[in-house]
Amino acid sequence: MYEIKSSINFGFYILVVSVIALLLSISTAFNFTAWLEALEIILIFALTLFVCVTLIQTLMGKRTSSWCMNGLSYCNFLGAQRYIPIEQIQQVKVHTIICCKVTHVKLEDKNIFLFSCKLTSQQKSRLAQLGYFAK
Repeated sequence: MYEIKSSINFGFYILVVSVIALLLSISTAFNFTAWLEALEIILIFALTLFVCVTLIQTLMGKRTSSWCMNGLSYCNFLGAQRYIPIEQIQQVKVHTIICCKVTHVKLEDKNIFLFSCKLTSQQKSRLAQLGYFAK
């Protein structure tokens, strides 16, 4: 069976790291109350931890999305592997937001956005041949 694995979307990680840097610069530039500073530091720490864990998982190959003739297999936000049969996929679009390519998969009952994985132009043409973009 032919399978197309998505590549790593470094634009997503660059965008998230710049948001973390912006939050750090805001926290050092302004004097907030103690509880607000603590809340901001917790947010920065949680976001940094999430980015590091997902980047390590992506580089190790644990967090990828795979397209085949039978459907889509992807790793969700919490790290669980999910499979969607092709019958449920209605439309696939690739959006560019700032420097980050986002793959939007429209299903019958919900929408899925793949941030950490992107499709190259060759992979898009191959998926069009498989019928994903023709719907």
